[in-house]
Amino acid sequence: MTIARALPCLALLTLFGSAQAHAQVSSQDLDRALFNPILASIVKIEAVTEAGGYSLGSAVAVKPGLFVSSCHVTAKAVSISIQYQGLRWAVTGQRANLERDLCLLEAPRLSDVVPVQRGRSSDLRVGDGLAAIGYTFGAGLATQVGTVRALHPVGGGTVIQSATYFNSGASGGGLFTLDGRLVGILTFRLKGAEAYYFSIPVDWIDAELARTDGFQPIAPLAATPPFWAQPPERLPFFMRAATLQARNQWPEVVSLTETWTQAEADNAEPWFIRGQALVKLDQRSAAVDAYEHAVALNPRLAPAWFQLGEAQFQLGKLDAVRRSVKQLEALDPELAADLRLRSSIQP
Repeated sequence: MTIARALPCLALLTLFGSAQAHAQVSSQDLDRALFNPILASIVKIEAVTEAGGYSLGSAVAVKPGLFVSSCHVTAKAVSISIQYQGLRWAVTGQRANLERDLCLLEAPRLSDVVPVQRGRSSDLRVGDGLAAIGYTFGAGLATQVGTVRALHPVGGGTVIQSATYFNSGASGGGLFTLDGRLVGILTFRLKGAEAYYFSIPVDWIDAELARTDGFQPIAPLAATPPFWAQPPERLPFFMRAATLQARNQWPEVVSLTETWTQAEADNAEPWFIRGQALVKLDQRSAAVDAYEHAVALNPRLAPAWFQLGEAQFQLGKLDAVRRSVKQLEALDPELAADLRLRSSIQP
């Protein structure tokens, strides 16, 4: 199974629109001296299926002789090998969390591969620079640089939505901060959303490493779809909202967020998306209320402050716009300057 076949047939609109248009990170922002050793900790995975086919992916060294990858790469495998320094090395055991699409692979003969440093996905902010590293198309190791586009709370972790391109063969590769810390595992993207890719959080890796049950011999795994490939009614709310947004079904988005805000009372994201939908419906006063709920729950959510300021400006509430600009100045000076320009608010 390649990652392309694992893609859910959904489309995703940008959650932040023009609020993130200024965020630009390029490969020139990478510290090559820092990242060159990290490249040696990313390996290629080759899984052989019962039918004699191959599934190619990537994996990241997280402990000596222990690698993490995506279960959708290894799900049908009867044998798994790691390609490292031109040779194939056998994976002797596997421990799977199918719902989270997270598999730990045991390869004792590769204990000399240096594990990467792990960060915390909870420390990320929208707009932070990231680097995605994996074996795209199962060929050479590729590094793509981009930014955090959104952070989605799921199952005690934070699924990372980014503009770091990856494609077939990169599943199981690593998503790193620009100071070289692993924060996610490259996992899936939504069709029709070329700029938006999703990684499961490093926090889930920590939970898997803490498990005390043993590794199982390599064999096909149970046919249990991961959280991102469930039937529509069981998908995470942010994925359901993406489908409706792609279809311009704004009343349905508003209706979904009513359920979402009740189910996840501490989550700012449904209020933020609700505000966007209400703007599309030209209900700006209600949109302001939704954005204000979002920033009350997450005062560091710069795009919500930005779009709150835009909605306030459309209503002629210039004093309120000034307050939004002031909040943004501490969070994202570029967005603050952009909001000043759009609303003609003087410094």
